[in-house]
Amino acid sequence: MWARNGRSWASRTAAQAIHALKSSTWWAFLVVALAIGCVAYADSRVEEVSLGYLYILPLSFSAILLSARFTYAIVVVCIFFHDLFGPPIHHIEARIFHNLAALVGFVFVVAILRWFVSQRNALNELTRHQRDELLKEVELAAEVQRLFLPRSDPETAGFEISGAMHPARVVGGDYYDFLPRPDGRMRLVIADVSGKGVAAALLMSATAAAVQLETNEPRKLCDVVSHLNKELYALQDDGRFVTVLVGELDPRSGALKYINCGHNPALLLRGDGREVEWLGASCTPVGMTPEMDCSLEEIRLAPGDIMVWYTDGLTEASNRNAKEFGTGRLLESVRLHSGDTAREICEQLWQDAAAFTQRDSLDDDLTLMVVKMKSASEPVTFPAFSD
Repeated sequence: MWARNGRSWASRTAAQAIHALKSSTWWAFLVVALAIGCVAYADSRVEEVSLGYLYILPLSFSAILLSARFTYAIVVVCIFFHDLFGPPIHHIEARIFHNLAALVGFVFVVAILRWFVSQRNALNELTRHQRDELLKEVELAAEVQRLFLPRSDPETAGFEISGAMHPARVVGGDYYDFLPRPDGRMRLVIADVSGKGVAAALLMSATAAAVQLETNEPRKLCDVVSHLNKELYALQDDGRFVTVLVGELDPRSGALKYINCGHNPALLLRGDGREVEWLGASCTPVGMTPEMDCSLEEIRLAPGDIMVWYTDGLTEASNRNAKEFGTGRLLESVRLHSGDTAREICEQLWQDAAAFTQRDSLDDDLTLMVVKMKSASEPVTFPAFSD
């Protein structure tokens, strides 16, 4: 029975050794084996002093990187080498006591280290589980955030309107939308929350909800911005703010009334491709102060005109040399593709920015909205204005 158990133990140990050699820990096994060989050789060269305590070093390494069964098998090997190459002990009782003391010491060290390893692995598993749960929640937050964004481009008589958002992380702090009015006008809005990540995404969701709620009310743009400012100022107290560019497009006349609350100046490229206008800010960002005084601006679009609204994630996108994309490249790209549709221009701007940065990720959220007035006039019947 003892021989059968011994053969079974030997076969299990051999299987463990073969598995260790085949796995990614083969290098750890090799280091442990070399360390045991070095200690055994040094112990055999020194005749008067036992160096068996040095076996603790390879055993510690094995306890941390290899399996428990394999490590305890190495303990037996170390005891054997300790008895074989150590100083000779002629009294059998002293020899047994010497080896037994070494065995107890080695097993104690291995057990303590294995306990620390198990605690570390349990902590890693708990951290991994919490990380996976957090990622699931962030993915869910991203799904909810996408519900605030337009699912498709709007159909507006005489105009092509298209937009896209590319968050730097799973969730972003940018927002854009096309909000049709009952009288045939179209409300356009693009916003950028200061900061990135989950906090910015939450404030962005609040901004989107407030904008959509305000649009459903029969208010003028100045009143919309004023109410939006009060609502966002009351929601946060950590110094965050939102830059907003909101406008109302009248498809009848091509007139666009807008208010730029600290947002990046929108690009307006006239149909001839040479005249350029920038729709700059007319007041401070939303949510910074309890009250704000904004001025309403108005322009008139003509056939062939292209207007680009964007967040600073586009113009401030930098390459590996810390050079920014800038408004010059924005204007050059729009001019080069002015004959394309609004959707094609929007996608081309994103591709140009990605090609310029030559990086896999963005530093900031990038949002675009392109408005192009069609060159060919189409007979359209508009509903009567509500006001």
